[in-house]
Amino acid sequence: MIKWLKILLTGFLVSCFYFPVTYSFLPIANTKNLMGALGIICLGVVLIRRKEFSFHRDLLILLLLSVFVSIASLLSININQTPDMTYVTYIRSAIIWLSGAFAVCCCIWLTHKKIDIPLIVNYLAWVCVFQCVMSLLIEFIPAVRLFVDANVAQGQDTLKDLGRMYGIGASLDVGGSRFAVVLVAIAFLLVQNRKDRDNIPQFLLTIAFIIITVVGNMIARTTLVGVLVGLAYLILMELRNFGWHRFDEDYHSSLGSWIVVLLITIPVCVLFYNTSPQFQDMLRFGFEGFFSMVEQGHWSTDSTAKLETMFIWPDNLHTWIIGDGYFENQRNDPNYIGELSERGFYMGTDVGYCRYIFYFGIIGLITISAVMIYTGIIAVKAFPKQAHLFMLAVLCNFIIWLKVSTDLFPFLSLCAAYTFLTSDLELIREQEDKERQNDERKKSRTKPVIK
Repeated sequence: MIKWLKILLTGFLVSCFYFPVTYSFLPIANTKNLMGALGIICLGVVLIRRKEFSFHRDLLILLLLSVFVSIASLLSININQTPDMTYVTYIRSAIIWLSGAFAVCCCIWLTHKKIDIPLIVNYLAWVCVFQCVMSLLIEFIPAVRLFVDANVAQGQDTLKDLGRMYGIGASLDVGGSRFAVVLVAIAFLLVQNRKDRDNIPQFLLTIAFIIITVVGNMIARTTLVGVLVGLAYLILMELRNFGWHRFDEDYHSSLGSWIVVLLITIPVCVLFYNTSPQFQDMLRFGFEGFFSMVEQGHWSTDSTAKLETMFIWPDNLHTWIIGDGYFENQRNDPNYIGELSERGFYMGTDVGYCRYIFYFGIIGLITISAVMIYTGIIAVKAFPKQAHLFMLAVLCNFIIWLKVSTDLFPFLSLCAAYTFLTSDLELIREQEDKERQNDERKKSRTKPVIK
């Protein structure tokens, strides 16, 4: 019982980190900042335990790259004389995310007395499943919606005006992007676990993948990036490992899990689609492109139609190099004399690459890209056998920037914190072993000789 309570508490903390909100019973700060504070405490304890107050070289380089992002932002807004401070505090945000990620990894280690990628991915997967279930409960049960809205601050008024589903911190493209990278991580784990004779974890992860795919797309269609990348990885790995015509019993076991889950999921979705107009609208929104393919013979969604008009690029060298100093809505600047965008974003674009270039130019885009890439490199260097996961996470980040400007640093920071904590634990074990050996030597020297 105690073990399960620890697991639930750890899952709650993972959700607080990965989907931050402000709770009414903790109004002092949002949960991301609170997890960051907890991470500083955990780091202090680890430094004391390992008796060596030094920092990892990779961590210092990563923080230096984050400083460059803030410097690029400062240069842009000072040269362009704008008040948009969106990325000026990027270094502070990066430290908070890394610190919070370190706290998450420490909590997982304290709960299970070990820390590895399967554990982290499983926690993230089931936290995402919880968010999907909560979004359905909020949508269909008014009492749940009233309770959540009364105790959680997450911009519900805007979400209601847009008619969008939301969980507890999971909404719009930010939530969709985090669902997407977790789907890719699940796909990686499914490939890694194929040789495991225990089929229950494989089956449960398959269930999680399907739930996040269906409900995640209802919340935000950015989730589809993870669905496509994850399925592509699964298929490519199967073909690479077993060829086009050779499949062993592990393959049949894995395929069986997918068939069983789909045989349950498809009838349930069809049933609710035909009996609940509300669910029908949600499903049609989440998979609008697929419905368009079936009904009209071509892929078409409202968001892709808008996205096609949002690839807007600078028309002068100054903006390309250092940007115009605008990321958010320029209506916040009383001195702005240009044409106001009806879409709310500067130049009317929500495309990540375009917004970064308009904000701090190619210089800023390179620096923020370097942060994402180097965070992945840290994990790849430390754990080359799991390199595919870290590389796919970075790939998802750059694909998502084709649609929105939200990044996947929360997930990548978990990968980095995992590597830092693992090396810290190894150093602590080495020091404890040395101390134990020294104690044994002292005892052997002081042991009286019996004549």
